[in-house]
Amino acid sequence: MFKKSLFFIATLCCTSLFSQTLSFSKVIDSLKNEDNLSEFIYVHIDEFAKNPTSNYLSIFEQLSTKLWRAPSNEKEATSQLYFYINYAYYLKEFGFINQSIIYYEKAYNFYKKQHIKNYDIIEFCLKPLANNYTRIGDVDSAEDVIKVTIEKAISENKTSQISATYLNLAALLKTKGAYSSAINYLNLALDLSNKSVDKARLYSDLAINYLMLNEFNKVEEYVGLSDKFNNPTDLTIQCKNATNLGSLYLNKNEYENALFQFQKALKNAQLVFGKHDREVAKIYNQLAQVFYLKKDVVEAQKMYQKALTVLLPNFQPNTIEENPKTAFFYPENTLKDSFDGRAAVFIDTGNYKEALNNYDLAFLVENELRAVYLNQNAKLLQQQENRNRSEKCIELCYFLFENTNDVEWIEQAFLYAEKTKSAVLLETKELLSKRNKIGNDSLFIKHDALLFKKGQLNKKITIEQLKDTNANITLLAKLTNERNQVSTDLQLLNQQIFKKYPQLKTFKSSDISVKIIQNNVLLNNELLLEYFDGNYNLYIFSIEKDKPIAIHKIEKNVSFNQEINAFLNFFSDGRGVTLQNNMKEYTTLGYKLYQKLFNNLTNKNIILIPDGVISFIPFDALITKKTTSTNFENLPYLVQQSAINYAYSSTILLQEKNNKTENEKILGFFPVFENNHRGLSQLTYTLIESANIKKTFKGNFLIESNATKRVFEKMANQYSIIHLSTHATSGDYFEPPAIEFYDETLYLPEIYGYNLNTDLLVLSACETGIGTLRKGEGAMSLARGFSYAGVRNLIVSLWKVNDKSTEKLMTNFYKFYKNNNNKNEALHLSKLNYLNDFSISSNKKSPYYWASFIYIGEVNVSENLFYKYWWLLVMSFMLIVAYFVFKKP
Repeated sequence: MFKKSLFFIATLCCTSLFSQTLSFSKVIDSLKNEDNLSEFIYVHIDEFAKNPTSNYLSIFEQLSTKLWRAPSNEKEATSQLYFYINYAYYLKEFGFINQSIIYYEKAYNFYKKQHIKNYDIIEFCLKPLANNYTRIGDVDSAEDVIKVTIEKAISENKTSQISATYLNLAALLKTKGAYSSAINYLNLALDLSNKSVDKARLYSDLAINYLMLNEFNKVEEYVGLSDKFNNPTDLTIQCKNATNLGSLYLNKNEYENALFQFQKALKNAQLVFGKHDREVAKIYNQLAQVFYLKKDVVEAQKMYQKALTVLLPNFQPNTIEENPKTAFFYPENTLKDSFDGRAAVFIDTGNYKEALNNYDLAFLVENELRAVYLNQNAKLLQQQENRNRSEKCIELCYFLFENTNDVEWIEQAFLYAEKTKSAVLLETKELLSKRNKIGNDSLFIKHDALLFKKGQLNKKITIEQLKDTNANITLLAKLTNERNQVSTDLQLLNQQIFKKYPQLKTFKSSDISVKIIQNNVLLNNELLLEYFDGNYNLYIFSIEKDKPIAIHKIEKNVSFNQEINAFLNFFSDGRGVTLQNNMKEYTTLGYKLYQKLFNNLTNKNIILIPDGVISFIPFDALITKKTTSTNFENLPYLVQQSAINYAYSSTILLQEKNNKTENEKILGFFPVFENNHRGLSQLTYTLIESANIKKTFKGNFLIESNATKRVFEKMANQYSIIHLSTHATSGDYFEPPAIEFYDETLYLPEIYGYNLNTDLLVLSACETGIGTLRKGEGAMSLARGFSYAGVRNLIVSLWKVNDKSTEKLMTNFYKFYKNNNNKNEALHLSKLNYLNDFSISSNKKSPYYWASFIYIGEVNVSENLFYKYWWLLVMSFMLIVAYFVFKKP
């Protein structure tokens, strides 16, 4: 009888559900026949509200495909806006943050285009959109949205929303580490707030920021004020305040008090947010940290495991050490923090392999996060975070190698180093490569036009910001709004592109291994040296054709850092005077650094992948033997022993291996700046440089007023080689790197908007290879900017170059390149030729004059080794003869 009853109930439920589905289908069919668009949309929203689950989100996707026409009036437009907002909200609630961002962006774009009135777009769209961006760590996009929100709230005179937006901006600034600025905005919000509930929230946030500044007395003061204004029934603020106090006691090493406060916060969080909310997981992570510091590793692991089960409801572990399946992962910073925390606990217990496993899981979550970032800067910030984890992984692998002598641990360490090498640049290059295989598409043309427009807006914003206190705030706001609109258009267009070409959406790190490098990169039996510049150690990986990979570790103590800085200082002044006046110190230090950075490894061909401050070292100018010579002409430079091919990463080298270019022609720009045009010093020798290159290569050589930026943008993709002989600067934290054309300046942010298909770009200018360092990605230089824009190979400079010596180096570079078709070898021979030229005085053979230029790019197979050495012998013989013929007694 019991079984029959169950069967009857189940049948009744199924029948009821079927009837509801049938009824819903009839209703929407009827509404469509009536052409009632707005009610058609509202019925779908109401239907989802009856069963608001993640599985039923499909009803919204179905709705987007069922809309048979565009709205024809404001009522219909408002209903479609409701659809976008509701879909975005529920996507956020169920953890699909990246899709939620897309629909909030779509909603705001739709709202503007339809000119919808009487809708609170700030509260229901802009605020949650900014929160979404902040949540995934895309602080630049969040900041842009918040600026738009503030401007809109001020224009509509909505005091409460201005205050709320200041609160959101403060939260963003806290994420960026700008705690003092966050405090300023919270105080502005306080001045606008009259409600006790708002003051309670603001005082609580002030406490968090003072905690980050280690002003502990103010933390307790503001938590007290928050409690005073808070409604006793508002558990949300109580939860935040308990968390603040827990963090305060944790910082003061008062672990029992910290536990009490975090447990109190946990109880409230579970009541307010639910047991599977990220806020609950955050508190479990904080509890784990307390237990970890108390040396209670078992309880710490339990807390981390609970955090994981909160974030991953399908994860039901049998032990505290069990790892979840990666199929459950999604972009969530709290998830990443749990894995990093577990790894630290495993290290303390000596379980290094399991620690590495958890770090690997954290990297996978980082990949999920990177997939939803919309701009380069957000990815660069993430890359810097990855570096700290990579360094820990490399240190563990190094320890395991020392204890087991198993070379596989060195290879694993190398892969960790490679994983964080120019990853953003690699991703961009891979995307361009995939696009080139697809061919032309109107979507790509539209995408490139928007990207170019965004680059132009970035330039205009940069120029205005450089005016500092004289900047036009109204103009800046207008330009920022325009950039936001372009960014939104780009994002929506990308959705169309990814839908049509799904292979473009997936970034797959190229398979790389020591064996692959040995077989596919070391084409001329080169020595590959890859550096990892960590916080505490410098690691040097060396790979040769038929040898196992090796590793060398240098402690970055005060002495080593001073040696690096002292060596770089020899080349820091604009005329090479420091080097001339400190020759003994230079040769001594140059030899010492050669020994350390090369660890007795030598090869006639070296592939060098620098990192961090090592990227700025002119390796050609290192000294390979002890010497007492005071003559620059006779010093044993590394350039005389080895040809160095620079690269951003082994993976990029592998990806861009052997790109053949037919019918090479040059597009050359020589603005000269006669009579100090635009306040820039005249470059007299660039005219000679132009005339000499023209003798060797066909092309279009644009002199003086013809060498404009507009011509560059119009003609760049018609030539395989671009040569820019001009002024450039490396920039600083306030002003970006820039290169000069006759008519105007080209700034780095603008270059990111280009789409170039250039085989070789020669930047015959100052400081084109240096810029602000970003951990893992290298220098934010003009070189990297052009590489990001699609240039495959570059010749760039490391300091302010001399235009006369540059003319000689460039003239000979093109002569050698014409004959051997090997870019790196041609530059190497040009430097040797300069050093062997008897017409150049000894003082002018200082490395300051010839060592600045480096080649970054693919490895070319040597096609004419006989020519290389025959040319050097003939040139040397002719110079010796000329010396004695013209020497007068």
